[in-house]
This record gives sequence, structure tokens and C-alpha cells, in this order.
Amino acid sequence: MEICALTNIGLIRNKNQDSYLTVYNNNYDLLVLVCDGIGGNKAGEVASYEIVKYFERVFGNHNGFKDDEDVITYFKYHVRVASNHVYDLSLKNEDYEGMGTTISGLVVSSLGNFVINAGDSRVYGLFDSTLLPLTKDHTLVNELIDRHVISEKEALTHPKRHYLTRFLGVYEGLSADVYKIMDRYETFLVCSDGLHGYVEKEIMLRILNDPDTDLAAKGDYLIKAALEAGGYDNITLVLVKKELRHEE
Repeated sequence: MEICALTNIGLIRNKNQDSYLTVYNNNYDLLVLVCDGIGGNKAGEVASYEIVKYFERVFGNHNGFKDDEDVITYFKYHVRVASNHVYDLSLKNEDYEGMGTTISGLVVSSLGNFVINAGDSRVYGLFDSTLLPLTKDHTLVNELIDRHVISEKEALTHPKRHYLTRFLGVYEGLSADVYKIMDRYETFLVCSDGLHGYVEKEIMLRILNDPDTDLAAKGDYLIKAALEAGGYDNITLVLVKKELRHEE
């Protein structure tokens, strides 16, 4: 596998509240995480950092999974433990009160691929020159779309389009969606909304589909595109390019 991981503060914010992680366990399963500290709350950068440091430790010492259910149970449990850890820190320090973070993750394991998600960071998969979202944003506008209250076009300019309905750390007992995905994707993109919220998917797809650009340069071009779109938020991305197995 080939990996490119990048983060950029953007052009507006005075601190970077995003954190990311790429780590292998003892079975050489890969975990990728992108966490975006909740904007407007205290110490969002602390919340996102604490989540990735927790998983760096526990997953880095993990010996592998026995089946799909083991993967799902493991991550649901540890996301909840990590979230409770952030919540406990917020109770002990008034400077951390209300801190929280999104989480989006990719697991590339000997059992297949899995995604983790709470909030509006995203995992995408590139397949057959098409960029497909593999996670669903936990936002108010997505709930309104699902209830047919607003259209997807109206959601793009809705005044509450950034309101999250799920996140980690703010309350006790929070967790994330964890599920298996198909094994057909040749490249994955895990990113914060500083990228996907400002760069059109067609632009991201054009960059990722360029056969003459290596993975590191594609990451640089994605960051550049977000900055050219205004750089209104922190921008974090991890690209993972797999070696696909082909049937003989």
C-alpha cells in the first residue's frame, strides 16, 4: 500500500483543530483516522488529538481480528472509550469544557475494508474512475434531506448546514458507525470537511484520476484546490492506494 497524509491550517483559522493517524497493528492491518475538532467549541484540537493518540496506542498493539464482527465490535467499543476519555478531560479542566471532534476512519485488514464515522468528515473510494462517498454525514441537513423537508440543492446553502447530529467527546457514551465495505476500491480518500466542503467532487475526481500524477502530488493538488477555494477551514486528508488482487 501507498499512503499520503497531509494537513493544512487553511487561510482563515488561527489554529489547526484537525488531527490524523496512520498506524499498522501487529497483523499489518492498517488504520487511518481523520478527526476534526468541533469549530466554535473550546479545545477542539485537544479533542481530535486525544482520539488519534488513543488509537495509536491501542490499535498499534493489537494482534489482528478473527472475523468481521470482531472488527465492528472492537471499533465501536474503542471509539466509545476514546470519546469518554475526551469527555472526562472536559470535566477536569474548564478550558476544555464542551470540546468535541468528528471521526472518520478506514480499516484495511486481512478480512477486508471497514469504515468508521461520526460527524461530517468523510471516507471516499475511487472505483472505475468514479469517486464514491462511503460514509454518510451526521448533520442536520442530511436528516432534513432524509425526511424530504429540503432538497440536496437547498442543503448546500442552508444556514444550519454545518450543524452536527453526532460527534465524539461532548457527552458520555457517544460512539460511531462502523461497517464493512466492498473490496473493489483502488484508492481511498479520508478527509475533513475543509476539503470536501469547499472543493467540488468533480475537481477531486479529476485530480485523483490523473494517471500521470503520483499519490503525493495528488495530495498536494487537493490541498491547493481547497486553498484556492478560500481555505476557510483546516484541511486534512489521507490517501491510501491499494494493490488490488486480480483473479487469474
